[in-house]
Amino acid sequence: MDILNIFTPSATNIFFVSAVTGIAGFAAGFLIKAAAIAKHKKRVIGLEDEMLTNHSRILELEKQLAELKDANAKLSGNKAPLSKVELKAS
Repeated sequence: MDILNIFTPSATNIFFVSAVTGIAGFAAGFLIKAAAIAKHKKRVIGLEDEMLTNHSRILELEKQLAELKDANAKLSGNKAPLSKVELKAS
């Protein structure tokens, strides 16, 4: 007779099932959202690394350009340096 008592809709059973369902739903939602946040955070870190790499490459090219301008100024003597020097990145 006790087995049939589990399946009868009493107030405590309804409350207990509702509470367990609510907690399970909250936990599932939390885990899904945490996974999405971790994925986005990983993507942002990757993009930041890419930007740092690009910026370091730009600085390296600007340094090379400055060195070439200095070398050109030394070779040409007192002549005015070339005003139009373009930087072409590969």
